[in-house]
Amino acid sequence: MKNDTSAAIFEEILSRIRPFGYFQKRLYFLTSLIQVFVTTVILYVDFVYLNVKNSKCTLSSRILPDNVTNISTPGETENPCGGKWFNQWEVPTWMIGEFASDKFTYIWLCQGCGIIAGAVVSGFLSDLVGRKTVLYVNLVMMSLAQGSLCILDDWVLFLISRGLVGIFAGGVIIPSCVQMIEHVGQNWRELSVCFCAWALGIPLLILEGLVTRHWRWLGIVTSFTSLLSIGTYFIYPESFRWHTCRENFSKAEACIREIISANATSLPDFTQLYDRAKLAVLNSMYRRPRTFFDLLHTRERIKTTIALVSIWLFTCAVYRCLHERMVGQMSSNVYLDTILVYLLDIPLVYSAIVITRCIGRRWCLFLYAVSCAFTLSCILVINLTKAMNTQVDMMLGITIFGKFGVTSTIVLILLVTLEVYPTSIRCMGFAVGLSSGVIGLCVGRVLYMEFFHKVHFSYPYICYAVLMGAVGCTCLLFPETSGKPLPDLVRSRHRMISMKEVTRLSSAWDAP
Repeated sequence: MKNDTSAAIFEEILSRIRPFGYFQKRLYFLTSLIQVFVTTVILYVDFVYLNVKNSKCTLSSRILPDNVTNISTPGETENPCGGKWFNQWEVPTWMIGEFASDKFTYIWLCQGCGIIAGAVVSGFLSDLVGRKTVLYVNLVMMSLAQGSLCILDDWVLFLISRGLVGIFAGGVIIPSCVQMIEHVGQNWRELSVCFCAWALGIPLLILEGLVTRHWRWLGIVTSFTSLLSIGTYFIYPESFRWHTCRENFSKAEACIREIISANATSLPDFTQLYDRAKLAVLNSMYRRPRTFFDLLHTRERIKTTIALVSIWLFTCAVYRCLHERMVGQMSSNVYLDTILVYLLDIPLVYSAIVITRCIGRRWCLFLYAVSCAFTLSCILVINLTKAMNTQVDMMLGITIFGKFGVTSTIVLILLVTLEVYPTSIRCMGFAVGLSSGVIGLCVGRVLYMEFFHKVHFSYPYICYAVLMGAVGCTCLLFPETSGKPLPDLVRSRHRMISMKEVTRLSSAWDAP
């Protein structure tokens, strides 16, 4: 919203009491810790099933009684796919039985649908009752649902359990991402989002897998570690911006004074500044429950929401297709392959921290998306030169470099989504974007499995290039958010009318 006095005052307060001081560093550590554990829980099934697929490539398993199958190489074993490595995993029987691939797809899609449902509900509740409460309730339930996997071997029950895990994981993701960006200064927002500390959950999951090598124990360990993070509840703050927008002024003032104290600074005129912020809130909007319809309150917000949904959808669909193309191709070692597939493109994301400060969010998004489109369109070179002897290596190289741009685009669109919506509807706006992204991931996986790997190798890449080119052009529809205060207010039309009436009546008294 233009002329958001509250947002400008909060940015001034944060800039004078250290925009990334001790308080913000502590909050960033706690939030990243929670997100790391959520990452291990979400990727649990993918990691276990990836071990099954890699093990099938090495040796046939020896049969064990009951419901446990041991996929093992008793020593250092030559892999028919190349390379030498150790592997010994015990997995549920449905993962190696008949239609195992289809069952895994259903479970994966059910977890994705759960994340969508959890994000939508959590987004509404986080804007209604607060970020902290919703975050920790969902964290507890996610940990318990993850721990229940150790007693389930039937794939239908496993599917239901993963759906519940997805619901509560989605409920954790929404408030945790919003909390951090609402407490830092405007020059630190891109760093807090683009650093991608959640990616540390991938090596942590691999380490836990190396220690346990058992699907039940791995489920227990991931559940227990996420359950331990509940102890951070007593030092985790509530958003002072949300308190202010809900007119809980005394609690918001206490939160800001806690930041001042933790950062060891002083702000003599804090009371005067905060009184101006309170007046801006009281004069601009009513204290009422916000809904998803507020995302379509104005023409500008309708345009922004439609652009965000389309970009999240297309970018995540392309990401999943490229991800499926890379899995199992980077290395014969399942652990090294997992690290390369997920983390190889993270360092390039760090360049966005510098570039977005130079040219802004919109043009940085345009740069990454269009460069990705050009990279993926290079598949035409292979098709024209007929270089069949190097085709596989060149396709893998194009896939890797294309995925660099797609991942950077996703992280930047996450940053823009968190910045473009006001505090009163920020969680709901992020929930819509995240849900669109998860839908894109599901659509991308289905398209790759059912269509793209059955057609000529160049056709999918041409589709990816066209989609990323469209994403790059759509990014230019966003308002620029770099270097601007984080918006807080959703202006009420009735308040605007009443303010105009007051102005008109006061002018009438001054007339001769």
